[in-house]
Amino acid sequence: MLGQEVCLAAPSWVSLVPLTRAHGDLGEAAGAAAAVGAARPDAVIHCAAFTDVDGATRDPEAARRGNVVATQNVARICDELGARLVHLSTDYVFDGAPDGLYVESTRPSPVNVYGETKLAAEREAAGVRKNLIVRTQWLFGPAGRNFVEAILEAARAGEPLQVVQNEFGRPTYTADLALAIWRMLEASVSGIVHVTNEGTCSRLEFARAALEEAGLEDTPISGIDSDQWPSPTRRPLHAVLASERLSEPGIAPLRHWREALRDYVAKLRARWDQEADVGG
Repeated sequence: MLGQEVCLAAPSWVSLVPLTRAHGDLGEAAGAAAAVGAARPDAVIHCAAFTDVDGATRDPEAARRGNVVATQNVARICDELGARLVHLSTDYVFDGAPDGLYVESTRPSPVNVYGETKLAAEREAAGVRKNLIVRTQWLFGPAGRNFVEAILEAARAGEPLQVVQNEFGRPTYTADLALAIWRMLEASVSGIVHVTNEGTCSRLEFARAALEEAGLEDTPISGIDSDQWPSPTRRPLHAVLASERLSEPGIAPLRHWREALRDYVAKLRARWDQEADVGG
């Protein structure tokens, strides 16, 4: 979802080499070398990860391989080539206690396997001489399955919705995040930086906003607490990311999430109209 937007947002001066799973398994040293090393990059934007939170709980070894080992392999290649590594991380490195915002200097304290493996991956990336670790959260965008699309598909199918009401964060549009990543690369920003769209909401508020933007606000929707959701994984309920560092190189904050959501849902509605026309 993010990787495709990073490619679309690449500046004209960039000679881009997009890689997918088909080019090599980053969880294997040889596969990573074949995929990444062969390109002889000046910089690597590492968007690949094991992102199935419940899957990580059920299969910790798969999560470790997809997050920690893969990042270790990519980091080693970057160090060997003197390449810059941009690594994508998550709010799940924090425990989500409701005591304010989480900034770059806040001590991480993950509460589940996914968060633990992403924090370990951060440490692998931090070992590269030239590194940028971008923490973000609640991604949505046109190039992959995401919360917004899942909510709207269920609503269009006439299904009543139940959404967690006590989990809070900052929704982040992949197109906006991708532009920010390139700006940070151009400005040679290093270390950990939190990047999200502006504004905080609950999952339930996010879902209701998506329904309103799609003209589906009459859909029955109710809030439930996280412990009522059928999941084996404890989640950080208030891991709201804020940045003390994004403004350092003069990079403007990302726009409010509601404005970005409006743009995204407009694209979804255009796609639905096109599919309806094709379907006859």
